[in-house]
Amino acid sequence: MTTYLKAKTVQDHINMALSCVQEDGTFAAKAHQKEAMSILNAGFSMIRENNFRFSIDNLSREDCWAIPFDLHQIRDKHFRLFDEIHHADIKTLAALRADFKAIPVVKPQPKNDRVSEKQAQVTETVVDMIKRRTAQYHEAVELGRLFGGLPVSVTPHLVTNEHNTTFTRCFYYLAGKFTPLSVIMAAADKLASEQAK
Repeated sequence: MTTYLKAKTVQDHINMALSCVQEDGTFAAKAHQKEAMSILNAGFSMIRENNFRFSIDNLSREDCWAIPFDLHQIRDKHFRLFDEIHHADIKTLAALRADFKAIPVVKPQPKNDRVSEKQAQVTETVVDMIKRRTAQYHEAVELGRLFGGLPVSVTPHLVTNEHNTTFTRCFYYLAGKFTPLSVIMAAADKLASEQAK
C-alpha cells in the first residue's frame, strides 16, 4: 500500500491518509491505521526536504540537527526550525496524526437497517450542509439536532483517492470525544426508543 509515493504535495498526502479511514470514521484494520500514519509522516518528510534551504540559510548547525525526523516528534518548540510557509501544513499533519491515533480499529460488521438508514441520512445531511455553506474541509459543523439532542459535532474532510475520486470523509465527536458514527447512531436510537416509551 505504498501509493503515497505518487503524492506531489502535502495535501495529496493528507487526502491519501484520509482515504484509509472507513465511512464511519474508524479503521477496518490496524494495518490501515499504520498506513495512514506512514502517509502523514511521508508528508512531513516532504516538508523537511522543502525546508532544507531555509535551514541552511537561517539556522545554526545545532538547530539543523534539532529538526525532528518524524512527525510524532514535533512539538511547539520545533516550529522555529521551519520556514513559516510550512507551519500550517505541519499543524494540520500533527492534528490529523493525533486524530488517527485516537481512532479505534473496528472490523466492518453487518449493519442494522434502521441504524444504517439514519446513518445514511446523517451523512447525506452533512454533505448537503457542506455544499450549502461552502465550508472548508477542516471546519467543524454542529449537528446536535440530527442526533436527538446528543452533543455531536463533525469535522468533514474532502478526500481525493488514488483514482481521482473526490468524496467527503467525516470524523464524528460525541461531547468532544472521537466516536464512531455507528456508536453514536446506536446511542441516539436507544435514547429515541426510551423517550417514545
